[in-house]
Amino acid sequence: MDQKTAGQKGAGGVDLKALVERTDAAALAEVVAELRPQELLESWEDLSFEDRVLIVAALPPDKAAELVSNLGDDEQSALLEALHPPAVRAVLEELDPDDLADALQALEEHDAEQAEAVKALLGPDVLAVAEALASYEEEEAGGLMTPEFVSLAAGMTVDQALEFLREASPDAETIYYLYVVDRDHRLLGVLSLRELIVASPSTRIGDIMDTNVVWVTTSTDQEEVARVIADYDFAVLPVVDETERLVGIVTVDDVLDVVELEATEDIHRLGAAPVDVDYARAPPWLLFRKRMPWLLLLVVSMTLTFNVISHFEGVLAEVVILAAFIPLLIGTGGNVGAQIATLVVRSLATRDLELRDYLGVLLKEIGTGLLLGLAFSVFIAGYVLLFQVEPRVVLALGMTMLLIVMTANLVGASLPFLFRRLGIDPALTSSPAITTIMDVVGLLIYFRVVIWVLGAGSGQG
Repeated sequence: MDQKTAGQKGAGGVDLKALVERTDAAALAEVVAELRPQELLESWEDLSFEDRVLIVAALPPDKAAELVSNLGDDEQSALLEALHPPAVRAVLEELDPDDLADALQALEEHDAEQAEAVKALLGPDVLAVAEALASYEEEEAGGLMTPEFVSLAAGMTVDQALEFLREASPDAETIYYLYVVDRDHRLLGVLSLRELIVASPSTRIGDIMDTNVVWVTTSTDQEEVARVIADYDFAVLPVVDETERLVGIVTVDDVLDVVELEATEDIHRLGAAPVDVDYARAPPWLLFRKRMPWLLLLVVSMTLTFNVISHFEGVLAEVVILAAFIPLLIGTGGNVGAQIATLVVRSLATRDLELRDYLGVLLKEIGTGLLLGLAFSVFIAGYVLLFQVEPRVVLALGMTMLLIVMTANLVGASLPFLFRRLGIDPALTSSPAITTIMDVVGLLIYFRVVIWVLGAGSGQG
């Protein structure tokens, strides 16, 4: 079986493409209803848009909603436009409120007129909840949370709480953690379902709840939300407004999406790649437009190396062999700087490092840079001696390597801290940016050392 065929039969062994082409609507609905949305997604890329519309229309509304919530914004919008209005309403009303808010926002950006038509299909209560969530920034806790949670009163008994759960739980996102609120809905405490079940039926909720509640506000950045959930090993995190009223919860599955998104953005930025492109679906023209500006900036920056070399061309004319070592020296500087920058950016992202740790990092990297520089200096000196190069040139190359490596280490370690201090994402200190900086700095170091050691072109600079 070739790779393509294997991909097409990923959905529970069913060839979806052939199924859509050969099967009537009733039979198709019967088959796909037995498949999980994740199984359908395995073969999704092999289907045409028309086939995808047929499958979404054939699915039960709850499964169609789960499938649609896993698709990108553009495809969500396109599918909702292609479905018949009754199917659109059925799918949207099955979406979790946070997913519904995202879908409506995406549709509004894609086609505002169509978005209004879709909103008209929804019930007023469903629409009100979605629009309330849509009022929050997408990258804040308010944009991640769902309002479908269960809250209890401190004066309830355990028996009353369990009875209440039997009535309220079908509409809740999760009931494994229960939040206790006062009459104004301000957050008072939390208890687990396990604690509730094992307590005496007559015990008051206020007597068994934990009042030391960890929460975030609606304006908390999504990266901070992910960090709190990871640090405390939470499955659910409560979200409060500015008056400490409980307004929603963020679940760990929402945070996993955030972690993946933030990690992808950081990787893209470290490689100076666009962060808002779905590479698998992007056409060449879009990739060109997104990648061109940053790469053009780097190309323009690289012209500085030409200016430096031109300025010191007299040095190269006197000792021609020096030109042969330029790629080795500046390449090593770029590699060293990019490596340490990656380590520091990641540590800042995971909060293993804070701004106050800069001095400690600087001292550590002075030591590390010195050791690396000495090791590389010995290597290049030994390598050059094999070619019976003049000893003074060997000395100049060794000194240059030591200084370039130490400088690259300090630049790579310092730039992420500087960016964080300025309120800029440290991941923007990308490998190409570090390499460009070290190309220019490395050349300046090289020629200055050569002039000092060899006296070549001493009239320049």
